[in-house]
Amino acid sequence: TNTVKWGVTSSIFNNISNSVQDAYHYVKQLDSSLNDIRIVTDKSAESMAKFAVQANDAAKNLGASTRDYTDASLIYYQQGLGEADVSARTETTLKAANVTGQNTAEVSEQLTAVWNGYKVSAEEAELYVDKLAAVAATTASDLEELSTGMSKVASAANLMGVDVDSLNAQLATIVSVTRQAPESVGTALKTIYARMGDIEAGIDTETTLGSYTK
Repeated sequence: TNTVKWGVTSSIFNNISNSVQDAYHYVKQLDSSLNDIRIVTDKSAESMAKFAVQANDAAKNLGASTRDYTDASLIYYQQGLGEADVSARTETTLKAANVTGQNTAEVSEQLTAVWNGYKVSAEEAELYVDKLAAVAATTASDLEELSTGMSKVASAANLMGVDVDSLNAQLATIVSVTRQAPESVGTALKTIYARMGDIEAGIDTETTLGSYTK
């Protein structure tokens, strides 16, 4: 009986101890994330305190942790974006991360490439992710694959006059049919667009655009 009691007590103590350690490490990491934002933005201590409260409230509403919110915000602050842009893109990033199961750092990098490639405003940020999610829901590709592939080719596609809807359809079709890695599909499309651009500009004189398209 004493052995059982000791085992139960020991287990409870270990669980409490581990929880305290986890909480301690989380707070340290959150503090580090907030400090990085303060360094990048040169916010005052008072402004950072308000931001921390805002981040906590927004994260709760999105079913994420405060640190997820601050980590995503840091990436957008590092890009020199203003408060409205940072807030809009961070919230969209957390929503996308909830769908894909990725961490916010990965998702923010992918979405940044898409948004920058198509010069998306803060007001349109969520619309572009909605477009990816809608196609992902009706094809054999998923949101993570589409955002990953698009991050490789968005800028080149935009330069060639390929809008986000057409690119979205191309990526979804190729990924669904070939089941190739989205990074490879995006890079392949980028190469195709670059080659077509060379032909159109007269840099590649050995191949016609018609034969290449065929």
